[in-house]
Amino acid sequence: MTRSYARYSRNAGGLSSVLGGVLCLLAYFGGPLLHGVPTASAALIAIPAVWLLAKGWMTRRYYQRWGHVEEQETPVERRLHWFCVGVTLLVALAITAGLMSGARPHPWSLPPGMIGYLVLLWLLVLAAWRWLRSPLDFIVGVFLFCQAAMVSAGAYYPLVGMTHTPQATQMSLVALMFPLAALAMIANGVREHRQFRQLRLRLGRLRSESGA
Repeated sequence: MTRSYARYSRNAGGLSSVLGGVLCLLAYFGGPLLHGVPTASAALIAIPAVWLLAKGWMTRRYYQRWGHVEEQETPVERRLHWFCVGVTLLVALAITAGLMSGARPHPWSLPPGMIGYLVLLWLLVLAAWRWLRSPLDFIVGVFLFCQAAMVSAGAYYPLVGMTHTPQATQMSLVALMFPLAALAMIANGVREHRQFRQLRLRLGRLRSESGA
């Protein structure tokens, strides 16, 4: 029972996973369909922060309401997590170096949109290290931050069938994995929430018996 409860401190998201999947679908379709709308762009840029804040609130106030119990990582989970963080860091370093070296007349003359792109890119590194612990969290979180960064730079991940160049078509096919991951995350979150409701009943009976 303790292990089941502790899962909701790290790997199990429940309703926060459902929210993350829904926001991923909104970001995926909203990027190209609402491109150029200022309020929509601001909302897309804010989505990663909204999700992480909601995720933390749900963990503290709902799924760990009877006290914080930290889930213990297995060696495999720990290695996978640090591998994901390492890859994210290397990609961030490579993109930052490329943008800085190509900026003219000096590295700090990037337009505001590109500066926002880099800020969101490095916030993704922080999020991958601190909050994106499960594989689905990582995949969906990467897309939310990357789509927000693209929108900040004035672009977006294209939808399949809405592209006109081979490069854009390839990008749209790669991005197609994210809505699929979002659907899997929603289904997984619903299952985890149902399991938590059963766990809550068991904990309630245990507290009633101990009180009696």
